[in-house]
Amino acid sequence: MALAGVALIALAVVPGLFSVAPKFNDLTTNFKPEMKTATLAELGADLNSLGAADQAFSTQAVPTLATTLGTTPAQLSATLAQKFPATLTGMQAVPTVAAQFNQVLTALTDEQANFNQADSIPTASIPPTVIPWVLVVIGVLLGACGVFTRRWWRVGVAVVIGALMVATPLALSLPGKATAADSMNTQLSPLFTAKTVASAEQSLSTMEAMSTQLTGQMLPALAQMLSMQPAQLNTYLATNFPALASGLSTLPQSMAQFKALVTAFGNSLSDYNDIKSTQFTPIVWTMVATGGFVLLVGLLEAADLTRRRQSVAAASPS
Repeated sequence: MALAGVALIALAVVPGLFSVAPKFNDLTTNFKPEMKTATLAELGADLNSLGAADQAFSTQAVPTLATTLGTTPAQLSATLAQKFPATLTGMQAVPTVAAQFNQVLTALTDEQANFNQADSIPTASIPPTVIPWVLVVIGVLLGACGVFTRRWWRVGVAVVIGALMVATPLALSLPGKATAADSMNTQLSPLFTAKTVASAEQSLSTMEAMSTQLTGQMLPALAQMLSMQPAQLNTYLATNFPALASGLSTLPQSMAQFKALVTAFGNSLSDYNDIKSTQFTPIVWTMVATGGFVLLVGLLEAADLTRRRQSVAAASPS
């Protein structure tokens, strides 16, 4: 049993669980708000709305506004690009940015079920940081069994600990959760690179600059060019270009949502790089197998002690 105790302590120390577990906990905590079904659906809707607004602006609004202002669509576009470069740069980037973030959302949606399982290691209310400590404590207890002078005490401890080590992981579905965590880490690896995160941060910066200049400068300027008040312009856009108006109305909220997502990736990149080489499934099954070994040894010793007592009792004069 002492060897089993050493094995459990090594299981906590060798894979670096005292470092990996807190980082894994930080990663799942950072992403928990972003992995909710409602959040992913809202992000997808925001992308669709942004794409529709961009399409409506270039194919509908610009030609109509150019006619109203007595100019050509090309001339109006050139004027807007000169006066509001961040807005036009952002609009030109919308298709690329939308495709980029759609790939991210698709990957996150595909791994949502795995994330939910991984986030509940070992349970939804107990963080994974307790696991290495539990392994060490059990390892020390098994190693300390040798101090018991009564063999039945040693057997009892071995049977109880072994049974708990087998039953608890299975009852908590840890093998399935560990497999889900390993699969998620593998599938999301293309997203957790410095290049991917830097590209997402640049795209977000472009969209934020567009949003700020669009709402703060270009729309007021368009209202002035059309001799309208801002409220009148909003009504005009909603009546004539509903897709554009809808996208504009949700733009600040959309930027906040995507900033939260990009921030989660940025904050978790270091944690992911530190845990990506760790395979949780072998760790769980090693723990279960060690528990099974301890339980088997305890049961065999219990059977041996029982036979010895029976032999002594049979040999004793009646």
